[in-house]
Amino acid sequence: MKKRIKVATSNALIIIAMAGCGAGDSGSNPDRVTIEGSDPLILVHHHTRSGMQALLTGKLVYKPTSKCLVIEHIAGAPSSPAVVPVWPQGTKPLIKSGKRGAQLPGNGPILLEDAEVKIAGGYVDWKASTPPGLELPNNCIADVAGSAIFEVNPFTPVGG
Repeated sequence: MKKRIKVATSNALIIIAMAGCGAGDSGSNPDRVTIEGSDPLILVHHHTRSGMQALLTGKLVYKPTSKCLVIEHIAGAPSSPAVVPVWPQGTKPLIKSGKRGAQLPGNGPILLEDAEVKIAGGYVDWKASTPPGLELPNNCIADVAGSAIFEVNPFTPVGG
């Protein structure tokens, strides 16, 4: 009798584990980056991975030529290039009081150009391969291999 219960329990655990492996997979590729808006343009990531926790402090800057938002004047990096943020899914580009910016998901914080920002996330390396289906605006990321790209954490995007 004990052997049957053990076998039945093991089989149930295997079935649950197998069901969990396919959960949320509807055949589409959820790990992708899209371009949202037209003025300003922002990059938005769509994935299910947990977020990184590095803190990036700098100034949110709007580039009128490219219509892109970047982060400059990075704290602790005297000669750093502009960093292109890749915002979490649900982030919306906006214009408020004549300034361009982004509103984080779920009526989250609004970050406007010229503001000092602290965001959590991590640098990503697109040298190996650009995310599937992404056509990068040349003026936002002119050189993928040489650009600094920071993926904003979808769970705790604004740092303290």
